[in-house]
Formats: sequence, structure tokens, C-alpha cells
Amino acid sequence: MLPRLIATDLDGTFLDPQGAYDHARLDRTLRALARHGSHFVVATGDPLDHVQDLFGGLQEAAALTYVVEDGALTATGQGTVLQTRPIPVNLVHAAVTWIQTAPSFAGNFLISCGVTRAYTELPAAGKRFAASRAFYPSLTHVADLTRVNAPILKLDVTWHHLDVQPQVAAFNRHFAGQLVATSSGLGGLNVSLPGVSKATAVQVLAQDWHLSRTQVAAFGDSGNDLALLRWAGQSIAVANAAPEVLAVTTTHTPQTNAAPVVLDQIDAWLAAFEE
Repeated sequence: MLPRLIATDLDGTFLDPQGAYDHARLDRTLRALARHGSHFVVATGDPLDHVQDLFGGLQEAAALTYVVEDGALTATGQGTVLQTRPIPVNLVHAAVTWIQTAPSFAGNFLISCGVTRAYTELPAAGKRFAASRAFYPSLTHVADLTRVNAPILKLDVTWHHLDVQPQVAAFNRHFAGQLVATSSGLGGLNVSLPGVSKATAVQVLAQDWHLSRTQVAAFGDSGNDLALLRWAGQSIAVANAAPEVLAVTTTHTPQTNAAPVVLDQIDAWLAAFEE
């Protein structure tokens, strides 16, 4: 059955290890999905300006819907913001202070992700700042993150090491009932409000489009995809997915994201639907 809503994570799932995809093929796929009344949703922890840079050059970019900042912001492919879920400023400042001082969080790189701009204390001339701008085009250096009062959707915390489960557990113990940390892959974790996730944002879209969860398919690879994968009627994990993701998904692809696994699966659905 061709799903009526197809949601995919980006890094480690839809995008190849170089962060690229076949533009012409995605345009063809979007046209085919539109003919059959199906929606394609980009569901990512990345910010809106990053996904607009990634997909804005497509002929069919307007057909996309973006669920970004791990569900804290939803926008159309034309740039209209449909909803935002900012963290209260007092909680942002409390979390920033704890992240910057907790021994278990030593050596982290911290970014506060706003609606139109991201903020960091990383030196603007440093290599890590430059690397982070690949994902946060609007990244701005500030002297003190606790003095930023702009609405913040998410905190992005990364390390050089890849296993962040101890940090996720420590944060969630300390901020139980107030904030939630989830692993985001590539040695990172994201912090959002409870109830804010890719899953809840996609559920709202499904309701708006009068779709049931059985008509939804989702692709993912990391901890911040778990809630969406559990909820979707069809859940697909790429071969490089984290063990906890492989454990909850109904389908595992034999290939990693080095292959165009999302587009291959959609083409298989389309071919079967059009027979």
C-alpha cells in the first residue's frame, strides 16, 4: 500500500554520508506522490534555514512539509510557519547553566536553536563554529547563552565521542518533567519540551490531512526518531540505525544510507500501487 504521508529523517537516513541526495530523482518522486495524493515530510532535528537550503532548489520544493528542530517547528515548503513550540526562557537558562557545569557534560559543544537564528559561545573564528554552520547557516556567536532571551526551540549538545546515552540519562534525571533529552546521532543529543517530538508534529499533520496512523510511513536511524517510528503504521530503519531503533521498527533495509534507501522504497510503493 502506498502511504499517504511519508516522513523521513535526514542525516543518517535520507541523506548519504556526504549529506547529499539525487535532486532530479526526488523531484520525480514528489510529482508522482502528488498525483496520488501522498505527502512527503522532512522530519529532522536540523533548523528550518538548513532544510530550505537543502531542498529550496527543487522544482517541487513547494510540495514538501518540514518538521524541524525535532518537532518544535513545522513549516510548508513555501516557508509558511505552521507552528512553533519554544522552551520557556527560564528553563532554557537553567538547562544551559547545568549543561555548562555538570561534570558528566564536560567537553561539550552547545548551540541554542531559535526560530530564525542559532546561538553559541563557540569562537566565531574556530573550526567547530565553521563546522556547525554547515547545519546552522544563521549561527551567531554570543558571549553568554544565558543572556539570550529570543525564543529557543531546542538545545543541541554534541561531543567528539559517539556514545551519549549516559549524558541523555543524566539530563533526563535532572530535568524530569521539565525537559527531555534524546540522542540525535553523530555524538549528539537534543533537548526539547516534554511532548515535543517529530511524532507529535507529524500526528498534527496527519490529523489536518484526515489520515490515520495506518496511512503513515516513517524512516529513521537515531533516538530522536523513536517516537515517530513507534507511532507510524509502517516504520523503516536503515541498516546503520542505532540498536534501539532497529528494535522498534517493523522493517529494516539491507542497505545503509550510503544507498538511496528512502527513494528506493518509495519507488517500490509507487510501482506496486500503479500496477
